[in-house]
Amino acid sequence: MRVAFRVDASQAIGTGHVRRCLALAHALRAIGAECRFVTRELGVDSAGMIALERFAAALLPAPEGPAVLDSRVVHSAWAGVTIAVDVAQTRAALAEWAPDWVMIDHYDFASRWHESIREALSCRIAAIDDFADRGHACDLLIDHNHAPDHRAKYGEHLPTQVVLLGGPEYALLGPAFADAPRYQPRATVQSIGVFMGGVDLANLSARALEAIGLAGFEGAVEIVGTSAYPHLPALRTAVEARASTRLLVDLGDLAGFFARHDLQVGAGGGATWERCCIGVPMLLLVAAENQLAVVPDLAAGGIVATPEPLDSLDSRAIARAIAGLIDDSARRAGLAAKARALVDGRGAMRVAQVMKQWR
Repeated sequence: MRVAFRVDASQAIGTGHVRRCLALAHALRAIGAECRFVTRELGVDSAGMIALERFAAALLPAPEGPAVLDSRVVHSAWAGVTIAVDVAQTRAALAEWAPDWVMIDHYDFASRWHESIREALSCRIAAIDDFADRGHACDLLIDHNHAPDHRAKYGEHLPTQVVLLGGPEYALLGPAFADAPRYQPRATVQSIGVFMGGVDLANLSARALEAIGLAGFEGAVEIVGTSAYPHLPALRTAVEARASTRLLVDLGDLAGFFARHDLQVGAGGGATWERCCIGVPMLLLVAAENQLAVVPDLAAGGIVATPEPLDSLDSRAIARAIAGLIDDSARRAGLAAKARALVDGRGAMRVAQVMKQWR
C-alpha cells in the first residue's frame, strides 16, 4: 500500500498538521505501507521536519504572487495558490509513484480538490479535518478531536457514504506515546511545563511565563519552543530573566517533557491529545479559532482547565487559573485521571489498520 500525504506548515497554518500526518505515516510504515509527502514552501521548513522522520518529501514551489482567495473556503488564502495549481503540482509530484491513497490535511482544500486528485491519480482520498466548515468528497475522514456527535458536526459537508473516524480514540500521536511513561501525580506542583505549539505566533509562551510569575510560583519552569517561533529571541530574553527557568528548542521527546512536570500550560491544539495520553493536568489557552470547537467541551467534562473567561489570553486571568490549580491537588488529580482515560496513544495505528483493510 502506498500512501501520499499532502500537508503544509506556515506561520498561519502552524506545524500541527505535519506532526499528525507524520504520526499516521509512522503507523502506516509499521504495517508495511510506503509513505511519502508533498509539501509547499511557505516559510516554515516542513520538508525538514519530514526528512528528520526519514520520509521522502516533494517540495512544491513557494507562491509567486499574493494570497489567492476562494469565497467557498474560509481559509483559502493559506495555501497561497489556486486549487487548480495545487492539483496540477501535486499530480506531477505523485504521478509516477502511483499512490493507493492520498491523505490531505489542509483547511484550504475541499471537495473540488478531492475529486480532482482522485480523477488525476486514480486513488482513494482520505482527509484529516476538525473545522467542518467546507465540503468533503473523500472516501475516509479522520477527526480526532472531541465532539458529542461527529456526523452532526459535519452535517451537509459530509456525504453519508464517507467513512468517518471521529474522536480521541483515533488521536494521531507519534509512536513514542503508546508506551511512554505516564505522569505520576504529586501533592504539590514542583515544576511547570509550557508548550504553545509549533509556531506560537502571538508569543503566548512569554505571556504564560509572565502569568506564572503573577501566580506567585517560584519553582522550576521549562518552556519548549521551535525554531519556527517568530518571537524566539524575545522569549529567550524573558527566560533568562527568571531563575530556575529554561527554554528547549525543537525538543524531540515531548512525551518525556509532558510527564516530568506537575502542571502543563499550553495551547489547545494537537498537543492537547499528547498531554491527555501522558495523563498530566493541563491549563489550555485558546490560541486559534478551531480550538474553540474542542476546548469548551473538554473543559465542561473536567478534562482540562481554562482561564476565566475560557478564551481569555490576559496574563492576570491565566495567573488566577494557574494559582487555583497549584492550590488544589484534588482537582489536578481529577483532571489527570480524566485526561488519561481519553487517549491511549494507539489512535494512529487504528486509522492505519482501517486503511490497510479497506475494500
